[in-house]
Amino acid sequence: MPLENYELIFREIPEAVILTDMECRILACNTLAEELLGTKGEDIRGRRIQAFLNSPPLMNLLDEAVMFARVPALNHENSVIELNIRGKRKYYKVSMKLFELQDPKSKTLLFTLTDITIIKEMEQHKTDFFAVASHEFRTPLTSIFMGVGMIKSGQLGQITPRGKEILEAIESDCTRLLQLANNLLDLSRMETGWISLELEDVSVYDVINAALATLKLQAEHKNIALYTKLPSDLPLVRADVNKIIWVVTNLVGNALRYTEEKGSIIVKAIRKGSRVIFSVADTGKGIPDTYHEKIFQKFVQIDGGTGGAGLGLAICKEIVEAHGGEIWLKSELGKGSTFSFSIPVGRG
Repeated sequence: MPLENYELIFREIPEAVILTDMECRILACNTLAEELLGTKGEDIRGRRIQAFLNSPPLMNLLDEAVMFARVPALNHENSVIELNIRGKRKYYKVSMKLFELQDPKSKTLLFTLTDITIIKEMEQHKTDFFAVASHEFRTPLTSIFMGVGMIKSGQLGQITPRGKEILEAIESDCTRLLQLANNLLDLSRMETGWISLELEDVSVYDVINAALATLKLQAEHKNIALYTKLPSDLPLVRADVNKIIWVVTNLVGNALRYTEEKGSIIVKAIRKGSRVIFSVADTGKGIPDTYHEKIFQKFVQIDGGTGGAGLGLAICKEIVEAHGGEIWLKSELGKGSTFSFSIPVGRG
């Protein structure tokens, strides 16, 4: 098909469309792309796209496509770019396609830029709301929690057994709401890219022991066997020790909630190549298949669960992925669940 025919098609596409050769010289583009580039007509054709768009992330994608003659792997993180368009900050989602116009030996690169500025602004408003709401909740809840503790301890006079029971229920609800507020605050920070990692080479054994130290009493109280299975030659991992301890603690805590009395939970770790795989396996009731794909999404709760806001696993996913790892689930109804995640091996 002649280039002119492609240009006619481009004009009808409701996104900025740019066609370049394998040296990033512009062959054709539509009206929306001309508006984005700030010029049009013959001023564009034959010039390198770098002359119009100042975006290192976009240039990295183009360089990879040109160098390897293939479209780079695009995901939510690397496909969204920020551009300054005539003094305004705009966000675009990039998609790419390689194909031949006429000569099979001459590839061309077609990419589109979809304006998602409104979506990004809405996400920011949501994140700001969560952050403000979390802060506003935490202050009065902390005061209530401390006051209940003082009354329950008898500092303000004796209370009846029934009164103590009511105070314990209030204390439990305050603890749950404080945890929800903290989770919302953590999640809002992560979604804005706030999450910062203090990476160091840390011991897998120290991470797991620290996580289980706070949960052993709970396991004993429920008559659940909680133990580890760790080889003696595990390498150090490159991680933020406090955040990875939080992940392990959260996964084991979930397992305790969904495992019946006399059940068992085993925490394992094994090296696979340049990663260490952590896993938490329980003998609980298992998770239905319909939840396997969405279990790590925000606010997802399993039918018949034990409460909670459905944020813990979403935060686990954010932390693990910030380390460059992955997290996944294997589960079968009636046979328990295994949550696993990977962390890069340390540099030492």
